[in-house]
Amino acid sequence: MRNRRQPDESPMNQSTPAPEAIPIETNSTDNLADWDVIVGKVIGRWDHSSLKIQPMDASPQRFDVGSRLCLDFKGARRQVEVLASERQGKGFICDVGLPTTEEADALMNATLWIRRDMRPALPAGEFYLDEVLGLRVQTKNGEDLGVIQEVLETAAHNVYVTNIAMIPAHADFIINTDWQNRVLTVRDFPGLKMAD
Repeated sequence: MRNRRQPDESPMNQSTPAPEAIPIETNSTDNLADWDVIVGKVIGRWDHSSLKIQPMDASPQRFDVGSRLCLDFKGARRQVEVLASERQGKGFICDVGLPTTEEADALMNATLWIRRDMRPALPAGEFYLDEVLGLRVQTKNGEDLGVIQEVLETAAHNVYVTNIAMIPAHADFIINTDWQNRVLTVRDFPGLKMAD
């Protein structure tokens, strides 16, 4: 999920640019807890032991042969590599080396994850929506409006939600985004705070 800056938006500060029965296989140099970007969900089995995957990522190469993914089922994680991949409708059929039909069937509803550094770089002025989560919001007068906890996607524009405010992601409301210091500065306007 990514957000393109609309022509009327404020310019961005570019200063910083498995079930229990399946053994968990990890690479000792790679902490699977760091794989925190969800890219797909297992929605079934195909043939002997391939997985039917519903993608949640726009990258067309995400499930190509050779791709590494973190497979998570009920909190048990292991790293897998795509050995064969075929597009099917809006999803993919991927062989990730599961030896039995039972193992593939047991992974129904498992999720697939990548690390943030595995995402493709975006052009200047674009960012992934999850990158705004955790930004501290303040007015131009320095009033603290909390930390962005959620992004609501609407037809007109996105809305950033803190515990006390809802900020339209639009140049009329956003003054500056300081990515290095993780601060979003906004104009004060009536109705900005949820209690107003």
